[in-house]
Amino acid sequence: MGEQVGVGIVGCGNISQQYLATLRRLPSLRLCAVSDLDRSLAEAVANTHDGVRAVGVEELCGAAEVDVVLNLTVPAAHASVALGAIAAGKHVYGEKPLAVTTQAAGDVLRAASTAGVRVGCAPTRSSAPAYRRRAGPSTTATSAPRSRRPPRWSRRATSAGTPTRTSTTRSAAAR
Repeated sequence: MGEQVGVGIVGCGNISQQYLATLRRLPSLRLCAVSDLDRSLAEAVANTHDGVRAVGVEELCGAAEVDVVLNLTVPAAHASVALGAIAAGKHVYGEKPLAVTTQAAGDVLRAASTAGVRVGCAPTRSSAPAYRRRAGPSTTATSAPRSRRPPRWSRRATSAGTPTRTSTTRSAAAR
């Protein structure tokens, strides 16, 4: 196998679980460090992955073994985390939006251009013709609904005591 790309994750919330599962399947990527405002979340992720450290954002961005930072923070923090990673010479890939304002997004793009690093943002458009011309053919994925029937709506009380409409579907076993 060729040289692995070192990955650091900033933001260990719900979406990070999807990225972590994908990282396990990609031998060219190696998870090196994780960071979160809630240190216990970062430590929980680090404890389930051999050789992964739970660190602060600045330490993660400054780590020599980290080549790319996965920015999985809340949207309001996207630009500041990206700019910190770029300043440390790291490539950045994050969840949408790139930034919450066009000014901040422009700042991120200009900083990346100046630093000679790349930035990317989910969702990617891998099915777009321009992407396919550069990257070659892509794989296709399909999905199926969980139920063949439309949802049944019922009322249920919320914690505030006001009724809310909720969707319920019957499982295949209940049919």
